[in-house]
Amino acid sequence: MSKLQLKKELAALDREQLTEMILDAYSARKEIKEYFNFYLNPDPEKLSGKYFDVISKELKRTKRGGYSKARISFIRKQLKEFASFQPGADHEAHLMMKTIRLAMAVEIVVNFTDTLMKGIATIMGEMIEKAELAGESEKIVGELAALLDNQNAGSRYFRRYLRESLARINEIGEGDSKTSVSKKLRRIFGR
Repeated sequence: MSKLQLKKELAALDREQLTEMILDAYSARKEIKEYFNFYLNPDPEKLSGKYFDVISKELKRTKRGGYSKARISFIRKQLKEFASFQPGADHEAHLMMKTIRLAMAVEIVVNFTDTLMKGIATIMGEMIEKAELAGESEKIVGELAALLDNQNAGSRYFRRYLRESLARINEIGEGDSKTSVSKKLRRIFGR
């Protein structure tokens, strides 16, 4: 059913029927309950913590030999679900920063796949884009620079990979302010 059809059907209901339908949906679906709980009592920090715990668990998945079993698609899905609550670009950027910080800490002891590293680099670019929307780009880029310069955060290879990804974003974007960071990253990684 399209949004237009849904809107037409909802308009045909009276206030009592609409209330009953919303209450039924609230009790039937966990996602709807979670959405209304956030809508009625917005606490982006608590919601961010919940999603960070799920992302953390995923990033720490390993198989024998110290190889990562983390799925970047799952991590990106969690970030997208968090964004669907519309907590604000600043909270989205901070969750992405926490994800990158954790990925760098985990990568010291777990071998990441190329796909996972590319995905983390893409998240990094999207984080910068969200920070720009929130007016916090200088702060986030400063934190990111300090993180990438920290010898104890991630392997030398991973830090260099992320730095080079940032440099390629800047190379592609010079003189092209209308192209978003995520589009530049798709050009780099061929996604």
